[in-house]
Amino acid sequence: MKKFLVLCGMLLCISSTAAIAGPSEGGMYYNDGLDYYAKGEYQKAIDSFKEAVAKDPDLVDGYYNLGSLFEYLKSYQTAIIYYTKVTQLAPDDMETVLKLAEVYNKTGSYDKAMLYADKIPATSEYAQQAAKLKTQIQSNLQKAQAKQIASATSTAKEANKTVINRFSGPTGVAMDSKGNLYVASYSDNSIYKVMPNGQTQLYTKSPMINGPIGLAVDSQDNLYVANYNKNNILKINKAGQIVIFMNRITNPYYLLIKGNNMYISEQGNNTVIKYRLY
Repeated sequence: MKKFLVLCGMLLCISSTAAIAGPSEGGMYYNDGLDYYAKGEYQKAIDSFKEAVAKDPDLVDGYYNLGSLFEYLKSYQTAIIYYTKVTQLAPDDMETVLKLAEVYNKTGSYDKAMLYADKIPATSEYAQQAAKLKTQIQSNLQKAQAKQIASATSTAKEANKTVINRFSGPTGVAMDSKGNLYVASYSDNSIYKVMPNGQTQLYTKSPMINGPIGLAVDSQDNLYVANYNKNNILKINKAGQIVIFMNRITNPYYLLIKGNNMYISEQGNNTVIKYRLY
Protein backbone atom coordinates (compact mmCIF):
# COMPACT_ATOMS: atom_id res chain seq x y z
CA MET A 1 0.00 0.00 0.00
CA LYS A 2 1.29 3.46 -0.92
CA LYS A 3 0.58 6.25 1.51
CA PHE A 4 1.72 9.68 0.43
CA LEU A 5 0.45 11.95 3.19
CA VAL A 6 2.40 11.87 6.45
CA LEU A 7 2.94 14.45 9.16
CA CYS A 8 6.38 16.07 9.28
CA GLY A 9 6.29 18.14 12.43
CA MET A 10 3.30 20.42 11.84
CA LEU A 11 3.31 20.10 8.03
CA LEU A 12 2.14 17.50 5.54
CA CYS A 13 4.75 15.94 3.29
CA ILE A 14 4.23 14.29 -0.10
CA SER A 15 5.97 11.31 -1.64
CA SER A 16 7.00 11.75 -5.26
CA THR A 17 6.26 8.07 -5.93
CA ALA A 18 2.61 8.20 -4.81
CA ALA A 19 0.91 8.72 -8.19
CA ILE A 20 -0.88 5.75 -9.77
CA ALA A 21 0.66 4.71 -13.09
CA GLY A 22 -1.75 3.93 -15.94
CA PRO A 23 -4.68 4.97 -13.76
CA SER A 24 -8.28 3.91 -13.99
CA GLU A 25 -10.96 6.60 -13.74
CA GLY A 26 -10.62 6.47 -9.93
CA GLY A 27 -6.85 6.64 -10.28
CA MET A 28 -7.13 9.74 -12.43
CA TYR A 29 -9.04 11.54 -9.70
CA TYR A 30 -6.50 10.23 -7.20
CA ASN A 31 -3.62 11.74 -9.20
CA ASP A 32 -5.55 15.01 -9.50
CA GLY A 33 -5.75 15.00 -5.73
CA LEU A 34 -1.96 14.73 -5.55
CA ASP A 35 -1.58 17.67 -7.88
CA TYR A 36 -4.01 19.84 -5.94
CA TYR A 37 -2.31 18.90 -2.70
CA ALA A 38 1.10 19.90 -4.13
CA LYS A 39 -0.38 23.34 -4.90
CA GLY A 40 -1.73 23.69 -1.39
CA GLU A 41 -5.33 23.53 -2.64
CA TYR A 42 -6.51 21.18 0.10
CA GLN A 43 -10.26 21.41 -0.51
CA LYS A 44 -9.82 20.54 -4.20
CA ALA A 45 -7.51 17.70 -3.16
CA ILE A 46 -10.20 16.41 -0.80
CA ASP A 47 -12.85 16.64 -3.54
CA SER A 48 -10.63 14.70 -5.93
CA PHE A 49 -9.88 11.93 -3.42
CA LYS A 50 -13.59 11.62 -2.67
CA GLU A 51 -14.25 11.19 -6.40
CA ALA A 52 -11.44 8.63 -6.54
CA VAL A 53 -12.90 6.40 -3.82
CA ALA A 54 -16.40 6.84 -5.27
CA LYS A 55 -15.15 5.46 -8.59
CA ASP A 56 -12.93 2.85 -6.91
CA PRO A 57 -14.33 1.88 -3.47
CA ASP A 58 -11.32 -0.36 -2.78
CA LEU A 59 -8.77 2.42 -3.27
CA VAL A 60 -7.20 2.21 0.19
CA ASP A 61 -4.70 5.01 -0.42
CA GLY A 62 -7.56 7.36 -1.28
CA TYR A 63 -9.22 6.78 2.08
CA TYR A 64 -5.93 7.09 3.92
CA ASN A 65 -5.11 10.39 2.19
CA LEU A 66 -8.54 11.75 3.03
CA GLY A 67 -8.00 10.77 6.66
CA SER A 68 -4.60 12.45 6.70
CA LEU A 69 -5.91 15.66 5.16
CA PHE A 70 -8.85 15.92 7.54
CA GLU A 71 -6.57 15.18 10.49
CA TYR A 72 -4.23 17.94 9.34
CA LEU A 73 -7.21 20.30 9.08
CA LYS A 74 -8.25 19.20 12.61
CA SER A 75 -11.54 17.74 11.39
CA TYR A 76 -10.87 14.75 13.61
CA GLN A 77 -14.27 13.05 13.45
CA THR A 78 -14.15 13.00 9.66
CA ALA A 79 -10.55 11.75 9.74
CA ILE A 80 -11.71 8.87 11.96
CA ILE A 81 -14.32 7.85 9.37
CA TYR A 82 -11.73 7.53 6.60
CA TYR A 83 -9.06 5.88 8.77
CA THR A 84 -11.65 3.35 9.93
CA LYS A 85 -12.46 2.55 6.28
CA VAL A 86 -8.77 1.81 5.70
CA THR A 87 -8.71 -0.67 8.60
CA GLN A 88 -11.82 -2.36 7.21
CA LEU A 89 -10.15 -2.86 3.82
CA ALA A 90 -6.69 -3.61 5.26
CA PRO A 91 -7.02 -4.97 8.84
CA ASP A 92 -3.26 -5.59 9.13
CA ASP A 93 -2.34 -1.96 8.41
CA MET A 94 -0.89 -1.09 11.84
CA GLU A 95 0.14 2.36 10.70
CA THR A 96 -3.50 3.34 10.25
CA VAL A 97 -4.46 1.61 13.49
CA LEU A 98 -1.90 3.83 15.23
CA LYS A 99 -3.35 6.89 13.46
CA LEU A 100 -6.80 6.01 14.78
CA ALA A 101 -5.43 5.71 18.31
CA GLU A 102 -3.74 9.11 17.98
CA VAL A 103 -6.84 10.86 16.63
CA TYR A 104 -9.13 9.34 19.27
CA ASN A 105 -6.64 10.58 21.88
CA LYS A 106 -6.85 14.09 20.41
CA THR A 107 -10.65 14.06 20.62
CA GLY A 108 -10.66 12.90 24.25
CA SER A 109 -12.08 9.46 23.43
CA TYR A 110 -9.45 7.79 25.58
CA ASP A 111 -11.13 4.37 25.83
CA LYS A 112 -11.25 4.04 22.04
CA ALA A 113 -7.72 5.40 21.74
CA MET A 114 -6.45 2.72 24.12
CA LEU A 115 -8.47 0.06 22.29
CA TYR A 116 -6.69 0.79 19.01
CA ALA A 117 -3.28 1.23 20.61
CA ASP A 118 -3.66 -2.21 22.22
CA LYS A 119 -4.24 -3.77 18.80
CA ILE A 120 -0.65 -3.09 17.75
CA PRO A 121 1.44 -6.23 18.51
CA ALA A 122 4.85 -6.11 20.15
CA THR A 123 6.39 -7.39 16.91
CA SER A 124 5.11 -4.42 14.88
CA GLU A 125 7.43 -1.67 13.73
CA TYR A 126 4.95 0.71 15.37
CA ALA A 127 5.07 -1.02 18.77
CA GLN A 128 7.36 1.55 20.37
CA GLN A 129 5.20 4.45 19.19
CA ALA A 130 2.13 2.63 20.45
CA ALA A 131 3.71 2.13 23.89
CA LYS A 132 4.51 5.85 24.19
CA LEU A 133 1.02 6.73 23.03
CA LYS A 134 -0.56 4.45 25.64
CA THR A 135 1.36 6.27 28.35
CA GLN A 136 0.02 9.59 27.04
CA ILE A 137 -3.52 8.23 26.84
CA GLN A 138 -3.39 6.98 30.43
CA SER A 139 -2.10 10.35 31.63
CA ASN A 140 -4.82 12.22 29.69
CA LEU A 141 -7.47 9.86 31.07
CA GLN A 142 -6.37 10.48 34.66
CA LYS A 143 -6.42 14.25 34.11
CA ALA A 144 -9.89 14.06 32.57
CA GLN A 145 -11.20 11.98 35.47
CA ALA A 146 -9.73 14.42 37.99
CA LYS A 147 -11.38 17.30 36.13
CA GLN A 148 -14.74 15.51 36.13
CA ILE A 149 -14.51 14.93 39.89
CA ALA A 150 -13.63 18.59 40.48
CA SER A 151 -16.51 19.71 38.26
CA ALA A 152 -18.98 17.41 40.02
CA THR A 153 -17.80 18.66 43.39
CA SER A 154 -18.17 22.27 42.29
CA THR A 155 -21.67 21.60 40.95
CA ALA A 156 -22.68 19.93 44.22
CA LYS A 157 -21.35 22.88 46.20
CA GLU A 158 -23.27 25.32 44.03
CA ALA A 159 -26.46 23.30 44.52
CA ASN A 160 -26.01 23.55 48.30
CA LYS A 161 -25.38 27.29 48.32
CA THR A 162 -28.00 29.87 49.30
CA VAL A 163 -27.22 33.57 48.79
CA ILE A 164 -28.75 36.34 50.92
CA ASN A 165 -27.99 39.71 49.34
CA ARG A 166 -29.80 42.38 51.35
CA PHE A 167 -26.78 43.69 53.25
CA SER A 168 -24.46 46.65 52.73
CA GLY A 169 -20.88 45.75 53.61
CA PRO A 170 -21.64 42.60 55.65
CA THR A 171 -18.99 41.74 58.24
CA GLY A 172 -19.57 39.62 61.35
CA VAL A 173 -22.17 36.88 61.79
CA ALA A 174 -23.48 35.06 64.87
CA MET A 175 -26.37 32.68 65.62
CA ASP A 176 -28.62 32.40 68.68
CA SER A 177 -30.06 29.27 70.28
CA LYS A 178 -33.21 29.42 68.10
CA GLY A 179 -31.27 29.37 64.84
CA ASN A 180 -31.62 33.08 64.05
CA LEU A 181 -28.61 34.46 62.19
CA TYR A 182 -27.42 37.99 62.93
CA VAL A 183 -25.37 39.88 60.33
CA ALA A 184 -23.43 43.08 60.97
CA SER A 185 -23.84 45.53 58.09
CA TYR A 186 -20.82 47.81 58.36
CA SER A 187 -21.69 50.35 55.66
CA ASP A 188 -25.12 51.28 57.02
CA ASN A 189 -24.37 50.75 60.74
CA SER A 190 -27.10 48.16 61.15
CA ILE A 191 -27.68 44.62 62.38
CA TYR A 192 -29.88 42.32 60.31
CA LYS A 193 -31.65 39.16 61.43
CA VAL A 194 -32.10 36.14 59.15
CA MET A 195 -34.67 33.74 60.51
CA PRO A 196 -34.56 29.95 59.98
CA ASN A 197 -37.24 30.21 57.26
CA GLY A 198 -34.90 32.49 55.27
CA GLN A 199 -36.76 35.75 55.89
CA THR A 200 -34.50 38.74 56.51
CA GLN A 201 -35.39 41.81 58.55
CA LEU A 202 -33.63 44.82 60.01
CA TYR A 203 -32.92 43.86 63.62
CA THR A 204 -31.60 47.19 64.89
CA LYS A 205 -30.20 50.48 63.67
CA SER A 206 -29.06 53.05 66.22
CA PRO A 207 -26.79 56.09 66.53
CA MET A 208 -24.89 53.99 69.08
CA ILE A 209 -23.79 51.63 66.30
CA ASN A 210 -20.90 52.87 64.19
CA GLY A 211 -18.83 50.45 62.15
CA PRO A 212 -20.05 47.07 63.47
CA ILE A 213 -17.77 44.17 62.68
CA GLY A 214 -17.56 41.19 65.04
CA LEU A 215 -20.70 39.63 66.53
CA ALA A 216 -21.19 37.00 69.25
CA VAL A 217 -24.16 35.52 71.14
CA ASP A 218 -23.99 34.29 74.74
CA SER A 219 -25.88 31.43 76.38
CA GLN A 220 -28.81 33.75 77.19
CA ASP A 221 -29.09 34.92 73.56
CA ASN A 222 -27.69 38.39 74.26
CA LEU A 223 -25.98 39.78 71.17
CA TYR A 224 -22.60 41.53 71.42
CA VAL A 225 -21.25 43.89 68.77
CA ALA A 226 -17.64 44.92 68.16
CA ASN A 227 -18.33 48.59 67.46
CA TYR A 228 -15.15 49.40 65.53
CA ASN A 229 -15.48 53.15 65.01
CA LYS A 230 -16.83 53.84 68.54
CA ASN A 231 -14.08 51.81 70.26
CA ASN A 232 -16.53 49.88 72.40
CA ILE A 233 -18.51 46.66 72.73
CA LEU A 234 -22.30 46.92 72.65
CA LYS A 235 -24.72 44.47 74.22
CA ILE A 236 -28.19 43.98 72.75
CA ASN A 237 -30.59 41.93 74.87
CA LYS A 238 -33.46 39.80 73.57
CA ALA A 239 -35.83 42.76 73.85
CA GLY A 240 -33.59 44.77 71.51
CA GLN A 241 -32.29 47.19 74.15
CA ILE A 242 -28.74 48.43 73.48
CA VAL A 243 -26.17 49.30 76.15
CA ILE A 244 -22.43 49.89 76.13
CA PHE A 245 -20.98 46.70 77.56
CA MET A 246 -17.28 47.63 77.44
CA ASN A 247 -15.59 50.92 76.70
CA ARG A 248 -12.06 51.98 75.69
CA ILE A 249 -11.48 49.00 73.37
CA THR A 250 -9.36 50.37 70.53
CA ASN A 251 -10.87 49.27 67.21
CA PRO A 252 -12.47 45.99 68.34
CA TYR A 253 -12.67 43.55 65.46
CA TYR A 254 -13.71 39.93 66.11
CA LEU A 255 -15.63 38.47 69.04
CA LEU A 256 -15.71 34.90 70.29
CA ILE A 257 -17.65 33.53 73.27
CA LYS A 258 -16.50 30.22 74.68
CA GLY A 259 -18.16 29.11 77.90
CA ASN A 260 -18.18 32.08 80.27
CA ASN A 261 -15.40 33.93 78.47
CA MET A 262 -15.49 36.48 75.69
CA TYR A 263 -12.43 37.00 73.48
CA ILE A 264 -12.00 40.33 71.70
CA SER A 265 -9.39 41.07 69.04
CA GLU A 266 -8.32 44.67 69.60
CA GLN A 267 -6.89 45.77 66.29
CA GLY A 268 -5.81 49.22 67.42
CA ASN A 269 -3.50 47.80 70.14
CA ASN A 270 -2.57 44.54 68.42
CA THR A 271 -3.95 42.58 71.38
CA VAL A 272 -6.60 40.00 72.25
CA ILE A 273 -8.68 40.64 75.37
CA LYS A 274 -10.19 37.84 77.45
CA TYR A 275 -13.20 38.92 79.53
CA ARG A 276 -15.20 36.77 81.97
CA LEU A 277 -18.92 37.28 81.33
CA TYR A 278 -20.46 35.63 84.43
